[in-house]
Amino acid sequence: MRVHLSTQRRGPRLGVTRTCALIGLAGLMWFSSSTEAHKPITSKFTYNTEVFPVFLNRCSHCHVSGGVGPMSLVTYEDAFPWAESLRAELLEAGSAPVGSGDDDFLRTAHRELSARELDIVLDWAVGGTPEGNGPKPPPVMLKNDWAGSKPDVVLPLAAAFTMPADLMELTQEFVLPTHLDRPREISAVDLLPGMPAVVRDATIAARTADGSLQNLCTWFPRQVPAATALKPGTLLPAGAEVVARIHYKKTWKYEGQALTDRSFIGLYLVVGR
Repeated sequence: MRVHLSTQRRGPRLGVTRTCALIGLAGLMWFSSSTEAHKPITSKFTYNTEVFPVFLNRCSHCHVSGGVGPMSLVTYEDAFPWAESLRAELLEAGSAPVGSGDDDFLRTAHRELSARELDIVLDWAVGGTPEGNGPKPPPVMLKNDWAGSKPDVVLPLAAAFTMPADLMELTQEFVLPTHLDRPREISAVDLLPGMPAVVRDATIAARTADGSLQNLCTWFPRQVPAATALKPGTLLPAGAEVVARIHYKKTWKYEGQALTDRSFIGLYLVVGR
């Protein structure tokens, strides 16, 4: 296996690594949590009644314990220390294109939130972050499964891959034989992360017997996971290999830890073709 693109190691003195754009505001987490008790409650929205449903429906695929997001938003205790960072990032995202910066969790979320949902989160964030007297939300667990039904062809990585403790980011290439005995048309491709917390994205291609590559898709984790649809008539030749270049990146929570991943690539075949 070969390491490609950039790798990033911890700093030689303090081990400080820029893990994502949001973490650049990590100091605000302490400031926000230390002053929260002194802020007047002016928001008409509470976490338990209005804010949690927004986070659950729009953010919980990534921002949950074990997810790829840098923090969980699905408990009040996890969410309220980040209120000031949420406010700043969501407001900035309104004038910044998706794809700018180091990571785009909140920039992408801004595009997915309705005007009503954005108003709820911002009002709550600046209005004292009340928890509310309503029933406490139920526990939310990470959902890590295929987008829909199980793929027709499931290709596991040949072996588990361990991301070294001293690396924060790398891209690793994996070659997976399909063992197809005849050309097959495929309608979609999916990826099931073995370690969702660090699998940021992947480029998936097909390699034919002559060594040529055909790009199939770029996979990203989504709030509502969906297999990446392909153009009609996309064919995998007999004996083709799938080449997956998986981009791994740790958040601050995993700095200094060695993490192991064994992801799966799923292929959806067109029936009768």
